[in-house]
Amino acid sequence: MWGLCGLLLLSRPLAAGDKVDVIHLRNGDRLTCEIKKLDRSMLTISTDPLGGATVHWGEIVRLESPRNFDITLGTGEHYYGSMLPAAPGEMIVALEGGGMATLMLADVIGLVPIGSSFWSRIDGNVDSGFSYAQANNETHLTLNAAAAYRGPKYEFNTSLATQITTREDAERLKRNDVSLSGRRIFSDHWYTIAWNQYQQNQELSLDLRVIGGGGVGRDLVHTSRRLWSTYGGLVYSHEQFSGEPAAQSLEAAVGGQLDFFTPSKYDFKITNNVVSYFNLSRKRVRLEMQNSWRQEFLKDFYWSLNSFDSFDGDPPDEQKHNDFGV
Repeated sequence: MWGLCGLLLLSRPLAAGDKVDVIHLRNGDRLTCEIKKLDRSMLTISTDPLGGATVHWGEIVRLESPRNFDITLGTGEHYYGSMLPAAPGEMIVALEGGGMATLMLADVIGLVPIGSSFWSRIDGNVDSGFSYAQANNETHLTLNAAAAYRGPKYEFNTSLATQITTREDAERLKRNDVSLSGRRIFSDHWYTIAWNQYQQNQELSLDLRVIGGGGVGRDLVHTSRRLWSTYGGLVYSHEQFSGEPAAQSLEAAVGGQLDFFTPSKYDFKITNNVVSYFNLSRKRVRLEMQNSWRQEFLKDFYWSLNSFDSFDGDPPDEQKHNDFGV
């Protein structure tokens, strides 16, 4: 009943850099390039004949570069320095302060040239879907977009999710969700987080909900294959339901993120986000959950499947408790 398609948008005008970095691939190929970054098992590079390209981290056996990099391990440790020739599966770092460190490539989860531009640290994606059912002329239109900036100490994320449903025997229903968040990263995988969210859900008679708050979190697991993170904090909420007076409240928030991604040839990602809100002035619990599956089939093109679930334990009288969609 539904169809899905997607397009990954990664093209950005960037200043050309010197091609002095070398990567050796598992199949024996050797590429001279400019390393842009490593994030979530994808190494972004620039080459003279190919322009911008991405290489899956699992396909690389060693790297060399005279430039200095910020190298992040799954333990949260950072190393700063250039990369010397090493044995397959290893990385030898000539540290900025003197000395050398031998690292295993499998332990490296982040790699960014020191002094790299703002734009080189940004990733983004957009996907859309459409479905039609002839029985009642029901149509579903969805749009999902996201952008992320990841630096050594700060991360910023923004996302948009829109769904419009029309049918001949009912009014059109809209669901919109826009979120902004920022993190300040500390040692041992700890971070502080602030976020802002705007929601509309006509299925639940919610005209507008605005959330703003902050808290503390920690990445419990962060490797080249998965990310498991949890956080907690306080938020201020402003809500306007149809036919109801506006209400404001203070809520305790507990959330988490569980992502899986492949460091091998075929780009496969599963992302799961969930957050619970506990009202501090009355007995009310809300739950927001978003899930996505993404499979690349051509360079920068992917299939995607997205779902959401919104639960309200104490909605206004005669309003629904739950809304779910795919």
